[in-house]
Amino acid sequence: MTLPDRDYLRVFSREAFDAALLGQAVEAGATHLPFRVSSMVRDSGAWTIGVNGESISAPWLLGADGPAGVVRKQVFRPFERRQLSIAAGSYVEGIDTPEIVIGFVDRPRGYLWSFPRPGHLAVGTCAQANETTTAEMHAVTDRWLDHYLPASHSSTGDGPARRRYAWPIPSLEAKDVDAEQPSGDGWMLLGDAAGLVDPITREGIFFALRSGMLAAASLTSGSPARAYADAVRDELHDELRRAARLKAGFFRPRFTSMLIDALNQSAGIRHVMLGLVAGRQPYRGLKRRLLGTMEFGLAARALVGSRRW
Repeated sequence: MTLPDRDYLRVFSREAFDAALLGQAVEAGATHLPFRVSSMVRDSGAWTIGVNGESISAPWLLGADGPAGVVRKQVFRPFERRQLSIAAGSYVEGIDTPEIVIGFVDRPRGYLWSFPRPGHLAVGTCAQANETTTAEMHAVTDRWLDHYLPASHSSTGDGPARRRYAWPIPSLEAKDVDAEQPSGDGWMLLGDAAGLVDPITREGIFFALRSGMLAAASLTSGSPARAYADAVRDELHDELRRAARLKAGFFRPRFTSMLIDALNQSAGIRHVMLGLVAGRQPYRGLKRRLLGTMEFGLAARALVGSRRW
């Protein structure tokens, strides 16, 4: 398939994406055991994992089971509420539209999205957990859906069926990133379980995949736990720390208004910011690239819209 020579975003089913990753892992030699872990104990340099009434012994435990998973609670500490965001929304059935919508929300401070998927829309709102509740986030999403023509309900309540969802997302401050412990005696934390999520966009798939690659490379070294922790801190924590320091200014109404104006008026700024969302543009060098678009007035207005920037 030949892709167009231009910027684009493609939306994939998470179910299909996860299945593809699992299939590649099995093809590479992994054994898939579709069981729920019931216990894990470290003893004499090995782990004993309880699954489906049986036990498995392993020298290493890699936790990639999300922010509320059992591995992080076992080897490190659970996240505090202030370290999490809430994503709450609905899958709206029977909607066929190519439109992607992203909007900023002032109260609570965060953003809303609507992504088309085969046969339905995935719509949700995300904000810091200590500034809101799941019910409030659902209410924000519902109000937007009621006025979004492809998915709105009629005055009688008729309209596309909505299936609600909600989940926590790590959203760490810079000091929290510094305090994270990616690995220890016989264990490593990956992806969301390690807090490896952009605190502004709340995007974590790139960091999850990259942490998996770093873990695999570290396991072949002479000191896997130290090698992995060093790699995560040098490559991933540096990026997340920069994003955390910018976050407070990013969601201020004055800044978001200026940013939207700049995006509407400048293809160069849209190109740079699309790269940020897609994972191609790191926060390091973002300001320089925005100013390098030659849209000096627009870029400067956006950058000075917050002291943080």
